[in-house]
Amino acid sequence: MTACSTQNSTPTTVTVTAPPSASPVAQSPVAAPPPVAPPSPTCGPDQATALQSALAKLPAEPVTGRGWQTAPIGGDYNPCADLSTVLVMIEGGTASSPVQALMFHRGTYLGTGTSKAYGFTSLNAARSTDNTVVLDYATPGECNACAPASVTSVRYQWQGDHVEMLDPPPPS
Repeated sequence: MTACSTQNSTPTTVTVTAPPSASPVAQSPVAAPPPVAPPSPTCGPDQATALQSALAKLPAEPVTGRGWQTAPIGGDYNPCADLSTVLVMIEGGTASSPVQALMFHRGTYLGTGTSKAYGFTSLNAARSTDNTVVLDYATPGECNACAPASVTSVRYQWQGDHVEMLDPPPPS
């Protein structure tokens, strides 16, 4: 609706907007909620899929000739983390059997933490972060059930395009 004013002898046009109609026909339809967003393109697959892919590329453990268990024994796999790990043991292994740390960048398998698998390997979750994995390599004491003689902590850190081992590897 338009009204005309002649104040100060200059005609002015003012546009008045009518209130919205109360009729349901005149209202625009309510938009459906947006669909759930797909996972971020920077995140990788779930742990089972990533592990299966990595194990397909991992050769048998050279000393025993055994393959690797498909169930992890530890790790902090995160498909969105710059660096995470999954620990796997040889098939039919025991507590002292070789363990390999499989390293992942945002769900993509990068390789193993060390070229050699070590027994008594565990994740130090308290010291690990989104871009750093800390592994503890225990050197057995007098017996396998005894307290370790020593523990070597090794930090692995994502460097933008590769993983770098920041500490010396455990003793052989």
